[in-house]
Amino acid sequence: MNGTNPQENLYAKAEALWLKDPDPDPRSVRYAEADRNSAHRGASRPTAAKRPANWVSALYSYEDYWRENGRTPRERTRNLATLPAEERRRGEWARYQRRFEDKLCRYQLLRLDVSPAFELDPHDQAWQENFDACVQHVDLTGKLPSHNGADTVEFSLARWLGRQLRQLQMGTQSAGRAAQLAVLMALQNTGSGLRHSR
Repeated sequence: MNGTNPQENLYAKAEALWLKDPDPDPRSVRYAEADRNSAHRGASRPTAAKRPANWVSALYSYEDYWRENGRTPRERTRNLATLPAEERRRGEWARYQRRFEDKLCRYQLLRLDVSPAFELDPHDQAWQENFDACVQHVDLTGKLPSHNGADTVEFSLARWLGRQLRQLQMGTQSAGRAAQLAVLMALQNTGSGLRHSR
């Protein structure tokens, strides 16, 4: 593994996961080969399968954009005239992967899973980050975030938590999220945070 080539490192992680429990889908072999050849730029054996090579190229472009800009490419914005076409295409590629997740082979799913730039469910990731921030707040203060106008971060967390609790009350929160919220409420009542119980 080359520590200076992020694609080579990501390929190695995905391949190791895939080889632990290889699947019989021949597409996985082709996508792993395309990833290996692209990661080791200048590989002596070119990939014969064009679709896997194109997919890997699009993934690398998506990851490169994330590294260069510190965020994932957008496919929409309020003023579409300000959105560069190349960024929009990368954002559309990511949406397509999410939309047709069930059509991807196992290697593709593993490779997307190890990617630091790609989230199969970006909304779930954002939810978890907000939840973790609330847990940290309770851990530090012993109470839930409140609408503290002097602290914009706490105010924002309080608004987010309020929406989640309303959804919980209406029965529209998923079982997993409801369980996490119950733990958060219990933390507040005990005055101790997760930091000490991890």
